[in-house]
Amino acid sequence: MKKNKSLLWAILAIAIMAGGGCLLSLTINSLYYTTTAFATLSLSLLAVFLYVAGATLIRHSLRGDKQSHGTFQTAGTPSTEGKNIIVTFQHDGVDSGLLIAFLLIAAGALLFCFNAEILNPAWKSFFISWPMLVFAVGAICVCKRHLITGFILVAVGIFFLMPKAAAIYPNDMFLELIQSNFWPAVFVVSGIVIILSFLIRPKACNSRHPKGNWTDEYTPSESENNDGKINYRLVFSGTEQVILDPVFKGGTVETVFGGLELDLRRTTLAEGSTVLYVKTVFGGVEIKAPDTWDIEIKSKTVAGGISDTRLKSREPDHTRKLVIYANCTFGGITIR
Repeated sequence: MKKNKSLLWAILAIAIMAGGGCLLSLTINSLYYTTTAFATLSLSLLAVFLYVAGATLIRHSLRGDKQSHGTFQTAGTPSTEGKNIIVTFQHDGVDSGLLIAFLLIAAGALLFCFNAEILNPAWKSFFISWPMLVFAVGAICVCKRHLITGFILVAVGIFFLMPKAAAIYPNDMFLELIQSNFWPAVFVVSGIVIILSFLIRPKACNSRHPKGNWTDEYTPSESENNDGKINYRLVFSGTEQVILDPVFKGGTVETVFGGLELDLRRTTLAEGSTVLYVKTVFGGVEIKAPDTWDIEIKSKTVAGGISDTRLKSREPDHTRKLVIYANCTFGGITIR
């Protein structure tokens, strides 16, 4: 049953990718001469997005349904303290490789078609360029539901594609209008996206680490930030917090264009594993922790960095562990 389902997904993904290729060929070979610049450019970018969406979809069917499970006994609020939280890992170590392979195939096929004049050569510099690569990476992020990161990358890619589009349509005044009002529109849409991120909160805490996705059964409430468990969500703001509770029980930290300095040197860990989820987008998180703490980091970064600069203790306490699931996009997370 699973094999049949995977096969159907693979067929659908291939159909989407092929549809994107056909739409691209139709747009730049035929519609280029009969439609407006805005319509042609929009359909061209839609074709690229369809190809990326198909490539993102097909990776699920190719990697199979293999999963692994882990159990953490965490310290929490009275309702969750000592509760075993089952964490499910969906292995996607090959995902990035598959997506890179599909992008390379697309780039090679486009180069061949442009050189052989199967596709209109006037569009070669538009598609074979670094702004198009940025747009494609943003489309991948959108398809993976990293909406804020994806939207930013897509916007940057489109902005730097505008001069190349102007070279294809030198007498189109509409492109000049788009260029002059592009960033104001981006700022407005970005504000709307951030507002929606507050209004539409996920039902579960989600993030990623190098071996795949993780989800758990615990969802922090907006007001939960006491009794050793934290929940900070910072957008265009920053704060410094010192945890003075006798026992630190983990929690969630999210920063978007913001920063947090979290001091854990005056608290302790409960026996077993304590889980802390940290997600930062264009921001930074600094965690101050004792050198004797056993800290394990499971992370996923996109143009970001995560480091542990503490002096390593010769006798760490292995009976207590802080497990940090970190998702860092264009930002940094430092433990010191």
